[in-house]
Amino acid sequence: MTLLVMGSMSQLLPCYVYSETGPLVKGKADQFQVKLFVECIHRRCPVAIAETILETEGLKIEKRGQWELTEEGVYRLDLVVSLTGKDKGEIRVLRKCPKHGLQKETLEITKP
Repeated sequence: MTLLVMGSMSQLLPCYVYSETGPLVKGKADQFQVKLFVECIHRRCPVAIAETILETEGLKIEKRGQWELTEEGVYRLDLVVSLTGKDKGEIRVLRKCPKHGLQKETLEITKP
């Protein structure tokens, strides 16, 4: 039953979006690394990775790298962020797919 649900979800969502929080930036106690990942579910995704929009709340992007293809269908974006709120912030990742509409994923980011 769970496999059926997961299989159905992959048909509904155009991409899988997740993040990893990395270490503090050397010499900057308030800045740390975040890696964003977008895994395209469809082999021929109609949305270019460069069209991905990031919105933030409770944090500031201090440094933004370029999207890199890490393996087939999986892209990574390296960021350096600082929290403007107390304990956590959010990054909203938006991708507009012509087949499935707007996909908006909210990732909660906490200081390591």
